[in-house]
Amino acid sequence: MDYSKVSKELEDLVTETYKLWDHNRVGFQWRHYTWNHTKRVRAMGMELGRREGGDVKKLEIAGTLHDITKKYDGEILNDADGNRVTSEQGFWLNEKLKPARENIVTRLYDEYDLYDTVHHDSGAVITEKILVDYGFDADFVEAVRSIVFAHLKPINMTSEDFDILYKNIENQILYDADTMDPNVGYTGFFRNIHIHAHFAIQRSGKFELESYVQGLPRFVDSKDSFVENLLTNSAKDVAEKRQERSRSLVSQMNAELENMNINRKYGLLGVIEYFVSETADPDFAYQLNHLKTNRIPDLQKSIADTTLSQSDRNDAEVAVDRVISFTQDLENEYKGLM
Repeated sequence: MDYSKVSKELEDLVTETYKLWDHNRVGFQWRHYTWNHTKRVRAMGMELGRREGGDVKKLEIAGTLHDITKKYDGEILNDADGNRVTSEQGFWLNEKLKPARENIVTRLYDEYDLYDTVHHDSGAVITEKILVDYGFDADFVEAVRSIVFAHLKPINMTSEDFDILYKNIENQILYDADTMDPNVGYTGFFRNIHIHAHFAIQRSGKFELESYVQGLPRFVDSKDSFVENLLTNSAKDVAEKRQERSRSLVSQMNAELENMNINRKYGLLGVIEYFVSETADPDFAYQLNHLKTNRIPDLQKSIADTTLSQSDRNDAEVAVDRVISFTQDLENEYKGLM
């Protein structure tokens, strides 16, 4: 088997599958989010695998496929009292959104009648069927199926069940990577901006930059519990360092509020407003690349070309340095390096 070729074909299958739905945003997800999240989880899972001695190939394939049925998830279901409906394992249940088109994934979903399952369960079934068809050996298939199934951790489980579900380090690792990405670090910050901005604009037609930044310390503090509940030492180390960086970042952003004229153009406040300018269907990879290749060079050129007082020029240069540092760290998180 040509592993590289098959890995690319599986990646193409996932991206093809995500495009079968025509809707854009549902709850805390939007069209570009799912694939960008998948790439980040895969990268972090592979990096944690190297640190923890896990099987990186299994983590690569499982990372690619772990959310392959996620697009079926619609709005979270609520009961008559407004409480979220949960499964026996404590998972929130969603309405199911049928795709506008079909492929092998959706046909398998229908064939095995997976509409009453949560996406980690249905994704494990689809993963098994696809990997068998590709000719992977039975042990590899079972291992990857198990990793995909374990990327969500049941709330209602015994210690014996936990020991079975997470006996393999790879199962722990993908759970950790999937938990960290939307919650801890700059990737979680990016997601929070777009969730907050989307709902703020829906409610009032505008995004309030100052009040958003002032609330960020509470947002970061709320993520400490996610760090505590991670399963591997390597993930906890990464997450603790992400929290430290995030606290430093939001401190810098709040300090920037004291000079909004400069920092909305040259600083981190300007980065937030740039992110918010793409609220309909924000693309993490595109916006990250734009920061690197367009925004930062344009800001540096603007400082050189614009008539600023020496004090404002110094402030602008320091502000751009903050943006450069933020962008570098954001890219490293995207690559699973930190």
